[in-house]
Amino acid sequence: MRPRPWRHWTVRTRIVVSVVSIAGVALVAANLIGVLLLDSYLSDRVNEQLRGGPRPPSSSASAFQQRPREGEFNPGPQHDVYVLDAAGTVVSDYPPVVDPKLLGDVKQHAADGEPFTVKGPKDEWRVRIFSVSYQNNQRYVVRVISLADVNATRDQMIQYSSGVSLALLILVGIATATLVRVGLAPLTRMEEAAADIAGGNLSRRIDDADPHTESGRLGIALNTMMTRIEGAVDESAASQRRLRQFLADAAHELRTPLTSVQGFAELYRRGMAPPGPALDEAMECIDAEVSRMRLLVNDLLTLARLDEERPLQQGPVDLLAVAADAVRDAHVRVPTRFVQLAALDERSSTFEPVTVEGDEARLRQVVANLVSNALQHTSEDTQVVVRVGRAGPPKMLPIATVGAALPEGVPLGAIEVSDTGAGMQPEDAARVFERLFRAEGSRSRKTGGAGLGLSIVASIVQAHGGRVELWTAPGQGATFRVLLPALEMPDFGEADDEADIDLGEIPDETDEMWATGFRGNSEVR
Repeated sequence: MRPRPWRHWTVRTRIVVSVVSIAGVALVAANLIGVLLLDSYLSDRVNEQLRGGPRPPSSSASAFQQRPREGEFNPGPQHDVYVLDAAGTVVSDYPPVVDPKLLGDVKQHAADGEPFTVKGPKDEWRVRIFSVSYQNNQRYVVRVISLADVNATRDQMIQYSSGVSLALLILVGIATATLVRVGLAPLTRMEEAAADIAGGNLSRRIDDADPHTESGRLGIALNTMMTRIEGAVDESAASQRRLRQFLADAAHELRTPLTSVQGFAELYRRGMAPPGPALDEAMECIDAEVSRMRLLVNDLLTLARLDEERPLQQGPVDLLAVAADAVRDAHVRVPTRFVQLAALDERSSTFEPVTVEGDEARLRQVVANLVSNALQHTSEDTQVVVRVGRAGPPKMLPIATVGAALPEGVPLGAIEVSDTGAGMQPEDAARVFERLFRAEGSRSRKTGGAGLGLSIVASIVQAHGGRVELWTAPGQGATFRVLLPALEMPDFGEADDEADIDLGEIPDETDEMWATGFRGNSEVR
């Protein structure tokens, strides 16, 4: 079977193989150096013995022609000394251990005086040759030391070091595998957690993630990533639920008017609505249902355009004029309801002009939706107040907030729409700006529409860099405040006082309308 490439090996295997290989190379190099040093040391000792032996004088050369007697120089069992004549013939009494033919050029070696190695068929010797004069004849003394002990010591050293190295490599491999297993244990746990997460358990996390280790920091990063992924998945699931709910709501909203239109058309087709009051009533109902469908479609298109972040038509917008028009429209549409315009500062009866940079049509839609929402979700005897002015710090934290975090020190214009109705539960208030959210599940005309009005308010205000805040509690009504960056007002001196609208100076016909409250109406979306 073809072995797997190195890159396909597991990390544990690669680490163990790498460490054992490096350790093996290091041990082989250390043993080789040790054997070479030992061999050099023993060879030097042999050379010293060859150089340090007695050198007979010229008149004593006969001492080498016979075996040493007791008390004379004895080179030992591993030594051999014999004498050659000028022709290379042995003139000693006993035969040499080294064949003279293996010595090579005796005269040259004698002239050098340095030890050299002679290899025989079964043994190896270290040899030194020096010349002496005997009875006017040139003689060559050959001193020989066998290298058998040196080679045996070296071979034994190689055997011992090889065995020890092999044992050490085995121990290093076992220790490395153990350490790697312990070191990779966090990664193994991460692998198991990842497999569990891949199986669908998005709540699984890496336990005991130590920020002081690399694996621990990786575990913390994975936990953070999984938290975000889980949040994104939950948000996607919630978005899918809202989408399904929206499709159901939109289908219901469109099916009802379409059913009515189809029914009246069928009556006309069958001749059951002849010209006259009956036909006029049918056409009025058809027109009302078509207007209802158009309102829903327009709201959806508005949200789609806001999601695309199309540029707004920027320009100076007078918030007081916007609020006054919204109150007037409410009075015209629902004359039976109490809708009042007031200054944001309850202690003042003078309106402070507030100008912001924005899209006037969109900001009018914001105020209209807030007023419509208050009228739609409260009873007939509920009071609705629209306040305008420059915003100060709130008296308490809002229940819900949507929009940008406005920087401190920037002047803010504010429009508040408050009512004295039943208020909302905290869990409903927290979701009131979500698209398609309705506190009640019904879809009747009396209780509201598709739940898009406040979502449009939040989207428009966010597109203007502002913020929407909500204060509410059960039985304490609801107050929606829109905050927008205000433009600096020019200093006109005393003309400012004349420009301000004073409730005490309002004409009689308008004074009565503002004092008793405007009355208005609009669809709740």
